[in-house]
Amino acid sequence: MNQSLPKSSRVWGMGCHLAGTIAALLGSLLLLPFFTLFIPFVVWRMGRDRHPFIDEQGQAVMNFLLSMTLYGVAASVLSAFLFLATCGIVMTNSNSSAINNALLWMLYIFSSGIAIVAIFQVVVTVFAAVKAFKGESYRYPFALRFLGG
Repeated sequence: MNQSLPKSSRVWGMGCHLAGTIAALLGSLLLLPFFTLFIPFVVWRMGRDRHPFIDEQGQAVMNFLLSMTLYGVAASVLSAFLFLATCGIVMTNSNSSAINNALLWMLYIFSSGIAIVAIFQVVVTVFAAVKAFKGESYRYPFALRFLGG
């Protein structure tokens, strides 16, 4: 644990990370995909002038959430393309049971992928929050750097 950081800075850093998870869960329940970015942004902006550690952790959270949003949009576009391609196959093929099975498998695969990404996001964010409370900097895996260095 980094005792040189004030406890309030460590709590704010932890709050930046946990705000991402809370916002993601609320955004999913309310069907507001970009809501995930709002709460962590507000927490980061409120605390970033208090200590450089809070600013650093807030930027890490925002970079991670922006990256996950970008990946989600790319996955949605790919899913739409695959769905439309499958619909084209359905219209040209007379064997409807095989097509129904293919559509069900696609649904299972995409549902599983979404669940895995959601679980990954929650686990990594909680891990980051624990690190921040200990006063340790954390960089998220797969996060592109939109903000900061």
